[in-house]
Formats: sequence, structure tokens, C-alpha cells
Amino acid sequence: ARVKMDSEVSDEDIAQANLILWGDAQSNQLIKKMAAQLPIRWQQGQLKAGENSYDAAHHVPIMIYPNPLNPKRYVVLNSSFTFREFAYLNNARQVPMLPDWAIVDLRSPPTSQFPGKVVAADFFGEHWELLPARKK
Repeated sequence: ARVKMDSEVSDEDIAQANLILWGDAQSNQLIKKMAAQLPIRWQQGQLKAGENSYDAAHHVPIMIYPNPLNPKRYVVLNSSFTFREFAYLNNARQVPMLPDWAIVDLRSPPTSQFPGKVVAADFFGEHWELLPARKK
């Protein structure tokens, strides 16, 4: 994988590659450039996922979505492997552990299974839209 600072990503990179981005709209200029077109947004100190809001000071999105700057490619936010130390016990456990998007509360420390407390997670709909919140 090629590694570049957000300020080094070129138009050619956007045209030819899927992007894996870390940070938020304040710390990463590429996320800032596409933030208004993402289904999960940072607004006034909140992280908005549909009708639900989470304090952006303590929550982060993890998501894959068509890149708003080039919809023929994908963008992945705040990503790494979704399997953790627990999966190293057996390679049959090394499968994606999250759906298309998740909101993680960073006040809960990571565990051998999760990156923090997953407070919301779901798949996008057929047209990459947020689905209505499901009743628990």
C-alpha cells in the first residue's frame, strides 16, 4: 500500500486508487473536501448518522463509501483491520467484524475483539443510503 500525507494525495491518486483516510474533517484535508457529501457527517461538534447524533469529541466513524471525489472508487474512513487480537487465535476468525459503517465511542478502551464501544453500526442500502435506525 502506498502511504501519503493527505496534502500529498494528487488528482491522479483520486482517479486511480481507493483511499483509506484517517482523521476527521479538521485534521484531514481530503475528508474536509468530501465531508458534506458523506452520509455520516461532522456538524457543530456532533457526528450525525441519520437522525442519531454522537459527541464528536468522543466518537469516530468507521466507514466504506463511494468516494465523493471519484464515485468509481471507494473511500474508507478511520480504518484498519476490523479484526483484532482475538482473531489471531485462528485464521477462521480473520473476517470483517463490522458492516459498512460504525460509530465507535473512544471512551471505552479497545479490547481484543473491538476498537472501542461500537454504539451504532449497519449496512448501507442498495444505493449507498443510510437505512432507518433499526429497533433493538
